[in-house]
Amino acid sequence: MDSLSVSKLNRLYWLGRYYERLSTTLSYLWDWYDVMIDGEINYPDFCRKLSIDCCYKDDKDFMHNYVFDKNNPDSLRTVADAMLGNGMVLREIIGSRTLAYLELAVMGMKSAEESDSPTLPLQRVIDFIMAFRGSYDDMIDDENVRNIIKCAAGVERLSLYLRLGWHLDSVKSEIGKLMKRMNRTSLQPSHASLQVLLSAQNPETPEERKKLLDAAENLFVV
Repeated sequence: MDSLSVSKLNRLYWLGRYYERLSTTLSYLWDWYDVMIDGEINYPDFCRKLSIDCCYKDDKDFMHNYVFDKNNPDSLRTVADAMLGNGMVLREIIGSRTLAYLELAVMGMKSAEESDSPTLPLQRVIDFIMAFRGSYDDMIDDENVRNIIKCAAGVERLSLYLRLGWHLDSVKSEIGKLMKRMNRTSLQPSHASLQVLLSAQNPETPEERKKLLDAAENLFVV
């Protein structure tokens, strides 16, 4: 495996976490646009589960400002900008063609904000992120680099599933994929966190989910 500076390893890791946070959270919120037509969404519970400030006036304010407000440190627009910022610094590693999909995703966020019907442009954001995943998997020769990004994305996906109580039947499978990818990287996992994840049971209780969440979040220090 080629050696990576601490700075580049950190940026690769957070690139993976940010793109997965953007994609998975948008997918989770997708149905909420339809729900708001006839009812209310439980955005305070969502904020509580993600441990973010519930600073929104109502449903519409949440769906606009949580998704699009670039001055909100918790917003998905802020996540998208951080994703692109890491990608730009890593241009020489991931390649300009792969980086272009991140740029298109951020442009899609801007387009969605200006639209009266944001669901279609937000779907394009998800599509561009999927294209980014396919591009880096195909275009980056260094297996270590590819799997650092994949491990980070896996940690983020696992974290969101556990926080939101979503796709819990996939948790053990996600842990298994994370373990396989981790072994193909230069990442050094926490032994204690690794043991918790390897002995994971079905996360049926809040206590088990909290234990697995803490282990996932502390698996790597980069």
